[in-house]
Amino acid sequence: MNNKQLFAMVTGLSLWCCSQLVAAAGPSYTYAEIGYQHLDADKYDGNGARVNISYGATDNIFVKMGYARLFVDATGLSGDIDVDRFNIGIGGHMALSDKIDALAVVSYVDNEYSGAIPTEADDGYQVDLGVRAMLSKKAEVNATATYRHMGLTSAFGVADDDDTGFELGTVIRLKKKFHFTGNISYFDEAEETGVFAGIRLKL
Repeated sequence: MNNKQLFAMVTGLSLWCCSQLVAAAGPSYTYAEIGYQHLDADKYDGNGARVNISYGATDNIFVKMGYARLFVDATGLSGDIDVDRFNIGIGGHMALSDKIDALAVVSYVDNEYSGAIPTEADDGYQVDLGVRAMLSKKAEVNATATYRHMGLTSAFGVADDDDTGFELGTVIRLKKKFHFTGNISYFDEAEETGVFAGIRLKL
């Protein structure tokens, strides 16, 4: 999947959302969520937990941070890999209507490894472009296209790694402040599919 296909998917979803919308407030940018994370790729698979926090600092600016603890089984290695993933970023959003937002986020990303792997860590940055849309007062859909640049640090030196991907997700209100949240993601170079499902607390 190339960049044109990724952005075409995001654009297509946003147009579909426009045709489906009913009366609803815009998306919220202040929340905390926790849930289960699963990764599946040709050379590895992993499971673990993830925590995300977002804070709407102003009407158009928000900050995000996240942490995930993953237990990864990789092909060719005798033991499991423990991965600690951290990210922190700042984003901006603009209302396309009272129910649809366009957004952009720039984040610092850091992965720390332990266990049966020679690589110690990798870090870099990530750029996300996407849309969030309210289908109703209780249901949101969102889509994001991502570019990620990482520097891999190991006993063999430092190497750069670039990847593009996308994420499709939903948020469904269960009670006044509690929501179900879930998404699927895919990164092209790593051939990695991710699934996340959890509970979001709207603050």
